[in-house]
Amino acid sequence: MTLNKLYFFFAFFIAAFGLKAQEDAENIYDGNKYYHSGKVPQSAEYYRNALKKNPSNAKAHFNLGNSIYKSAFEVRNSKENFIQGGKKVTPDSLANLMFGEAAQSFAQVANSVSNKDTLHQAWHNIGNCYMQQKEWQNAVDAYKKSLKFNPKDEETRYNLAYALKHIPKDKKGGGGSSNPKEEDKKDKDKNSGKKSDMNKDQAEQMLKALMHDEKKLQERRKQKQDDPSNTTVEKDW
Repeated sequence: MTLNKLYFFFAFFIAAFGLKAQEDAENIYDGNKYYHSGKVPQSAEYYRNALKKNPSNAKAHFNLGNSIYKSAFEVRNSKENFIQGGKKVTPDSLANLMFGEAAQSFAQVANSVSNKDTLHQAWHNIGNCYMQQKEWQNAVDAYKKSLKFNPKDEETRYNLAYALKHIPKDKKGGGGSSNPKEEDKKDKDKNSGKKSDMNKDQAEQMLKALMHDEKKLQERRKQKQDDPSNTTVEKDW
């Protein structure tokens, strides 16, 4: 009798789990329909609902990141202020918050999957989010991680070079320092054969080299400017 009750409870648990998984998938499916039909803000609600059913669903996190990232551009281009937490917020400020939220969604994916292609896409998108916020060093770090999983991606390399170009010289060791201790440390690093980060000149050379071979990128960039910080295109799962 006890075994039968235990079996019934276990079967009920499996059925309930299967139902939640089905609802989870349905929400993602509906969210995708809204996203691809141009109703991007509405799609985010479905992805959030999917995450309520299954907080660890990597695909829901990834698609939610895409939805928020794309919506942030619409907010940034708006001329009206928004109300956030009972206070007026400028379009730029709200957009930056949204890019930060999108980065967190992509980070959930990057920290939970092992597939190299997905990791490449997630870190590329994280880099894009940071670049929109003009957090250049964070963008550089993200693009470098993305390239570890796909070193041949020209778009990621292009964005990396662009972000490197915008890091101030003093943060890349390119500017002069009046601190003798810092100069001594640099000399020691040079003598020890320690590799330094890519400087601005190297970044510009890399950027020129990539732009010289931009035939493949031109087709993908026909409807957007060369400045990758203006792109609204993100890598899809």
